Amino acid sequence: MLFRSGSGADSASAIAVDSAGSAYLAGTTASADFPVTTGAFQTKYKGGGFDGFVTKLGAGGSSLAYSTYLGGGASDYANAIAIDSAGSAYVAGYTQATNFPVTTGAFQIKKKGGGLDAFVTKLSANGKSLVYSTYLGGINLDYANAIAIDSVGSAYVTGYTQATDFPVTTGAFQTQKIGGRYDYDAFVTKLSADGKSLAYSTYL
Repeated sequence: MLFRSGSGADSASAIAVDSAGSAYLAGTTASADFPVTTGAFQTKYKGGGFDGFVTKLGAGGSSLAYSTYLGGGASDYANAIAIDSAGSAYVAGYTQATNFPVTTGAFQIKKKGGGLDAFVTKLSANGKSLVYSTYLGGINLDYANAIAIDSVGSAYVTGYTQATDFPVTTGAFQTQKIGGRYDYDAFVTKLSADGKSLAYSTYL
């Protein structure tokens, strides 16, 4: 669904709601004047076509609890969002940027190449910092389209990949890509609660 919040095109891709009735949105914007909040994690548009965004509305829908860009110097797409019991937002998507914001010690701190890597980012409950943020991908195109969270804060991410070297774990259900080089396989990845390792990851 397209709407106009800034002077460029803004697209909201996903929504989640917490127990207090606040709505959390993830999406993509081409607006350098997208509405962000003071002290949010990223208050400036990085450019490169599109930046992702994460916005939390107040429960009454009349104010922003927080709103932040999420992106690097190339196009970034925030496709999915989930909320844990503490109000932290987990966002999944994909990026062209080699400088997408990642955190020290995260599972994959560098983009593998191939045009697009998936990413998984956990924001603090106030939207002012990253709890963790990691790339997730191989040397070809990788897309993350959905995310879910369990009771201990582990993120489950799914999407599709062209990469024959997508990060999978030993003993996972399917450890090799079956499709041809330019065909896609689905993937399912469970990250540890701290975002530093994979609990499991498999092609499907």
